Amino acid sequence: MDRNRIKERLELALRPAEKQPTLEEVLEQVSRHGVLRGPVDWVFPAWIIYVEYATQKIAETFQLTEEERSQLLDFRDTLKRLLLEAWIQTKEKLTTLYKAVVEGTYRLEGKRLYAPDGTWMDTKNLIPRILIRGVSASARFPDVLKLPPERLELLQLGWRASDEGEKDSHPVMVTTQPWQVFAWVATRYGELRIDTTSVNLTREGVSVTMRIIARSWRQRRSKVKAISLVADYLRRGEWVPVLTAWLGDGQADRGRILRGKYSLVIAAKEPWRLSNSSGARKALVATGKEVFVKLREVASTYGELLDLLKAHKWIDIKLATDDGFRTAYKQKGRVTVEGFEMHLRLIGGNSGSLLAEHYTRDPEKAHAIADKLKAAGFRPNVIRAGSYYVVYIATTDLLKLAERDGEIRRAIALYLAEKVKNGTPRQREIARKLLQRHSLFLPLNRLAAFSKQHRCVLVNIELNVELGYMWTADDDSHMQINASALKKNLYGRNIAERLL
Repeated sequence: MDRNRIKERLELALRPAEKQPTLEEVLEQVSRHGVLRGPVDWVFPAWIIYVEYATQKIAETFQLTEEERSQLLDFRDTLKRLLLEAWIQTKEKLTTLYKAVVEGTYRLEGKRLYAPDGTWMDTKNLIPRILIRGVSASARFPDVLKLPPERLELLQLGWRASDEGEKDSHPVMVTTQPWQVFAWVATRYGELRIDTTSVNLTREGVSVTMRIIARSWRQRRSKVKAISLVADYLRRGEWVPVLTAWLGDGQADRGRILRGKYSLVIAAKEPWRLSNSSGARKALVATGKEVFVKLREVASTYGELLDLLKAHKWIDIKLATDDGFRTAYKQKGRVTVEGFEMHLRLIGGNSGSLLAEHYTRDPEKAHAIADKLKAAGFRPNVIRAGSYYVVYIATTDLLKLAERDGEIRRAIALYLAEKVKNGTPRQREIARKLLQRHSLFLPLNRLAAFSKQHRCVLVNIELNVELGYMWTADDDSHMQINASALKKNLYGRNIAERLL
């Protein structure tokens, strides 16, 4: 990797975080990509937020003894302490290396780049990394799943066939995905050795690598043997090991799932062991929607854990198996403009505004999209954001589009409703102003005012949007929801039972 690219990666890592991460943003990244990436001053706080969230949800969801709860909280505190220590060390090393690169005082030796004081980074791979030294600790994780031994062993087998390795005869997991930390230790509970080993400098900022050794367990099988056993179980109709094998090395392709194309692909050095239909280091295990239905069915209690962790691969399983969930997901925060999918985003400024954005790494594609939007009467802009080019249209164009397109109007309304409920304080303020300012959302304004008093803003706004503004009101203080309209669809019936 040449000097300019290294300098660019260091700048991405050190760029100031616009603001501290919110839980909403953290869960969005985890549920979409699994990995947290961004500036170093964003990623480490984001990890800490996720650790706190996951711990709280596990404590609320699973029945734990006082001792188990104490172990869980100690595990949380240990992870947070390690992340804080790694954050400080990483920031110091990044700053030192960047100064050396900018000033030209660095030296290259083999696949390492050194600063004058001896600080170095590994450049041998496409993704350079900085090693973290001395940031490790021991902790215990409780048995939260409380599964029968034979069921637990099947989950362990799938992990061993994929991401799980071996260290000093013990199982070990090395991961950049925070959800995977909890999903794996739940199957290898007991005494753990936890290390923050490195920070990777990606095109989107840094990612953090954690290594966890399960000292209470011995590694009983080789990788090859585990893969063969997973295949044997699959031939006998047992899908539990396949679930965790896919959670580890499975190929996540959400775009195909959203288009109704279902294939279960697992990466493997010897793919022929898992499937007769295989490619270069990939095994096509099975195809069809029913495959994902089976994975969801066999998950059982483990599925509850994956659900609260917002694991991106579990989200893919839900998208493949739940039509209602998939429809809601496709509508959330997305609009289609002239055939291009665009993501809604609130931005600050004096009064705040709403944008619809399309991201691409291809500059020619970005300008071609902008030209098509211009031809349709919009006023698009193209900007550079990290490694992406962003084509966006602003609030005025969006509102004009919403006036003539009911689907886009509903998508915008649901997005604003979600931000009113779960956004940052600034996002909530902007979303409320947009709802109040534009007559297009007049029914929403009245519902929001009514609902605020009753602390159910999102439910009522969702009802209003989903049912096409079907409501009646004697005045602003006395509103009646149209019960017959509610009962016309399952969504309405479910909420009608709660409100009527």
